[in-house]
Amino acid sequence: MPKKKGKGSKLARMSDEERARYLQHRAELELESKRRKQQLIAAFTKNKLKREEAFSRLNTAKINEQWRFILRRIKCKELHENVEYLWKNFDRMIKTKDLIIRHLYNELETTDTDHRRLQEAHIQIIDRIIGIYKQKCMHLHKSFTYERNHIGTDEVNELNKVRRDLEQLCDQLQNIIFGQDKEIGSKLTQTKIQNAINIYSIVYLKEDSLSHLMQYASNEVEELWRQLNETITEYENNTGDKKKQYEYLKEQDDAHHASVAQYPKLQIQLQDTIKSLKQDTYALSQKREHSITEYKDQIVQMKKRTESLRQEFSMIQMLDATQLKKLTIISTSVLKELKRISEKSSVLISLLRMCSSLEPFSLTVQKYTLHDTGSRRAFSSSISEPFVKLDNFWKQFNYIKADNIFMKKECDKLSFENKQLRNTLRTYLLTVSRTPTARPLTSISV
Repeated sequence: MPKKKGKGSKLARMSDEERARYLQHRAELELESKRRKQQLIAAFTKNKLKREEAFSRLNTAKINEQWRFILRRIKCKELHENVEYLWKNFDRMIKTKDLIIRHLYNELETTDTDHRRLQEAHIQIIDRIIGIYKQKCMHLHKSFTYERNHIGTDEVNELNKVRRDLEQLCDQLQNIIFGQDKEIGSKLTQTKIQNAINIYSIVYLKEDSLSHLMQYASNEVEELWRQLNETITEYENNTGDKKKQYEYLKEQDDAHHASVAQYPKLQIQLQDTIKSLKQDTYALSQKREHSITEYKDQIVQMKKRTESLRQEFSMIQMLDATQLKKLTIISTSVLKELKRISEKSSVLISLLRMCSSLEPFSLTVQKYTLHDTGSRRAFSSSISEPFVKLDNFWKQFNYIKADNIFMKKECDKLSFENKQLRNTLRTYLLTVSRTPTARPLTSISV
């Protein structure tokens, strides 16, 4: 087989234009490969960003749903506490209002009975006072008439007695008139004078005592009448305000009776509202019991789920422990393998150095120049030193692999061109051999 010609000899055989076109073609191929690599990296990063955004949206939706569930649970708890407090407070308020209504009704009854008793007592006291004063006036009038009649009867009796005595004396004198005419005459004159004086004195005393008695009785009656008028005026003055108050209290009593007559309607309305509220509370209690049962079922389910999760977690822990043991075993084997690979890599590095020292300058590996040098430097700065060396190794490996692929393509292309040249030479030689010309001295071996 003929030996392959070198790259330098090929470039040397080309003209300047062909060499420029060839180098431009190679540069375009390199740029195309770089562009494809950048497109692949951009598509990979774009897909990764889309996946991360989708996962982030899903996680935010889950977090929001869990947060809403927690808020709903807190709100339900607050509403339950508020409803329970309102229910207890409502029962307490109804009981207190019933007690207040009963207390006010009892107070109204007691005040009504007290008012009636006081009114009856006041009327009885007034009637008693009027009766006492009336009896007193009648007693005074009777005593006055009795004394007046007594004085008149006493004087009349005394006069009658004196007349009887005089008649008896006259009879006695008439009996002894004959014996004692002179003595009787003198005595008669004396007795007449004495009788006249006595009669005059008795009449004068009677009139004087009657005048004194009439004056005393009239003074007493006037004084009593004045006291009676004063007591009546004082009673009217004292009882005027009480009468007004009594009339006002009577009007208030009538108004209270009218309001009390309206209380049954209010009581019926309040009873209806109480019934409706009791029905509402019963419905709310049923709803609350239903929700409590649902929450209890949910709690039981959550407990079961937590138990299952605990079991799964324990199983996962056991699996993790077993996997950790396996990983420790595998890590020891991997460390041994890495030591073996490091030994091989040291041998390869030594061979690479030897080969690179023996290779010509034209076949040395040319590194790619990336456009994003800043990100490359930041990425390389974040990598530790041993990984930097490994990264350099893989870079060099990739560059060599890419160069090998390019050289294979170039070899295939050159072999194809060689075949075409052979075919053209064959056709040319066949045409030349068919022509009737003399053979040349030299022959070309194909």
